[in-house]
Amino acid sequence: MAHDAPQATGPSKLVIRNIGLILSGALEKPILDGDTIVAENGKITAIGRYKDLNTEGATTIVDANGTTVTPGLIDSHVHPVAGDWTPRQNQIGWIDSSLHGGITTMISAGEVHMPGRPRDVVGLKAMAIFAQRAFWTLRPGGVKVHAGAPVIECEMVEEDFKEMAAAGVKLLGEVGLGGVKDGPTARKMVGWA
Repeated sequence: MAHDAPQATGPSKLVIRNIGLILSGALEKPILDGDTIVAENGKITAIGRYKDLNTEGATTIVDANGTTVTPGLIDSHVHPVAGDWTPRQNQIGWIDSSLHGGITTMISAGEVHMPGRPRDVVGLKAMAIFAQRAFWTLRPGGVKVHAGAPVIECEMVEEDFKEMAAAGVKLLGEVGLGGVKDGPTARKMVGWA
């Protein structure tokens, strides 16, 4: 794509023009009528035809050269660990690299690949709170990561889930990766969460 203006450091107005197809992400109206998107200070303010939109004062103009624009994709099953590193593949930058495939949001299914992952109740709660807090402010490549998904263990009680919820933990890890393997116990704990 061609850029014909430098990035602004203050208030900004981005115009993406010459778009071939704009997908909305909404099933009831998947294709939007337009060839241009205008964003001001990081927020989309207009979608439509170039001739009908106010593009004056643009600080950045991008010629999309007829490409398709889509909303960001959500990967609802990832296993983040610490920052943009995963020991599973011994890879740094995997979250940032996912952005190249269109992933803008990730949802943790549990931080299970942490070397020495704690399985005791105090440790797993601490890890869930740590992950939630760390990814609350860290966005590798701009990707939003919803993390802090404790892998449930048999020794957990309802109060443990209340404590984590009060600390901001809103997810549960993939059932079966911890000590809880049976449906009735998992169902009870999911209800507590």
